[in-house]
Amino acid sequence: MYDSIARFYDLTHATLTDDIPLILQLASEANGPILELGCGSGRLLLPLAQAGHTVTGIDSSAAMLDRARSRLALQATAVQHRIALHQADMTRMALPDAQRFALVIIPYNTLFHLNTAQARATLQQIKKHLVGNGRLFIDVANPIDIASTPEDQLLSLENVLTDPETGELIVHLASNRLDTDSQTLHITWIYDVSAPDGGAVQRTVAHGTYHYRYPHQLELLLQEAGFKLLHLWGDYDQSPYDETSDRLLVLATKKE
Repeated sequence: MYDSIARFYDLTHATLTDDIPLILQLASEANGPILELGCGSGRLLLPLAQAGHTVTGIDSSAAMLDRARSRLALQATAVQHRIALHQADMTRMALPDAQRFALVIIPYNTLFHLNTAQARATLQQIKKHLVGNGRLFIDVANPIDIASTPEDQLLSLENVLTDPETGELIVHLASNRLDTDSQTLHITWIYDVSAPDGGAVQRTVAHGTYHYRYPHQLELLLQEAGFKLLHLWGDYDQSPYDETSDRLLVLATKKE
């Protein structure tokens, strides 16, 4: 999916920075190599490397990783050397068995892309590559908000953007279909692109599925994979999670 919308993803998430201070804090506390799963075009990789951390990024999208490499090429040599990129499925990461990380990040809504079997497989991979006292950080939207999504499947306007590189006008639309029985949200994204001088509108359509989980389900999933919950936060200020929180943030470690 992300191969077709990589360019649009970066434009629509250009202002997403609220999570960076917490990520940098966790990285500083971990004091060791970091693994980011679903690293995309490097939104978190770059500030982490700029802060002096060694980071490995994994993503399944070649287009997103190409954008990450382009952004990385503009950085100082020292920053470039702190980042390693791999195209891989996070459920079966092809990393050396001996490679270990002090912090593993599954950032902004990435876990939603995994069904239960895929999430279990990913957690097993993480456990294999996490140092003994390492930390796992997961960031997803509050599942209660997801479960409250209107089921009318009507198109809604998400954004109207201008691509600063091309001057093109991009109208971003979305439609949702909620299945509460399976706890899945089926999303259709539409991007209509108009050239500055007019002409035909070019449309790109992408489909995604979010598998949302409530806190007790996420904690059970972690326990079954050999992790214990350390913190359950509701926002990047580390306030406790409750039903009205904006986010569901998890910090976990391996069971002793």
